[in-house]
Amino acid sequence: MKSSVNYIRNILTPVLLILRAFGYTGPATVSPSLLVWCSSTPGGKPRKILGTSSKVRMGESLDILTTVLYLSPSDEAGFNMCPWASEGCASACLGHSTGHLRFDSSKLARIGKTIWLKYFPDHFLSQLHKEIEKHARKAQGLGMVAAVRLNGSSDVLWEKHGIPQAHPDVVFYDYTKASLRARSVLPDNYHVLFSVSEKPGSMDEALRWIASGRNAAVVIGDEEGTRNGSKETALRICEEGTFNGRPAISGDTHDARHLDQPGSFVVLYAK
Repeated sequence: MKSSVNYIRNILTPVLLILRAFGYTGPATVSPSLLVWCSSTPGGKPRKILGTSSKVRMGESLDILTTVLYLSPSDEAGFNMCPWASEGCASACLGHSTGHLRFDSSKLARIGKTIWLKYFPDHFLSQLHKEIEKHARKAQGLGMVAAVRLNGSSDVLWEKHGIPQAHPDVVFYDYTKASLRARSVLPDNYHVLFSVSEKPGSMDEALRWIASGRNAAVVIGDEEGTRNGSKETALRICEEGTFNGRPAISGDTHDARHLDQPGSFVVLYAK
């Protein structure tokens, strides 16, 4: 465990400032008290890593039981959890701009889990495995398919942590802005699609993903590029069935991305 003066000054200090804002009063070191703070709720109960959202619950109509992990988007917790994100993506991320996740209690939970993963990865991953196993048992008891989305508001290469590989009977899926090269080796049960951004070359990268037999997600505005009328524009594209010369399917009817036709653009409207 790192403990040098430079480490505390350059890495832990900005993180500590964030933690102080959310009530952490422990020492400025990677200590057991920091682990307790990160892995516990303000009421002292064990913090759950996995949760849910209205989007992932849409899969239940397809007999898919999905749980999702929300870490801090961008550099909210003092670390960049989305290293490939564009400026527009970082500013508009679900994690800090829409829905219930914008509230302080949700922000505190995201920061706590992110610090937990960063400073105590073995402890965090052990708990994550347990929660995935519990989720899989629940889904089996209900006669449903167990699905997990690990990057609800982050862009972590979870295959490098061995998470999907350890649960071959569970379906994992995520969106990413990483290149195809960075995510070229994925286990069969981990379905990752590229997310198009405003970055130069992003559409070219999306086409590389599609040519490889994978998918790419694209968020559609209206004809003027705004949110006004974006739903109608996205619906029209899906009805026509093509986008940029490739098959186009809706990404708004459900979030079970492993069911999508390979080699397609998954079209979502701007929200």
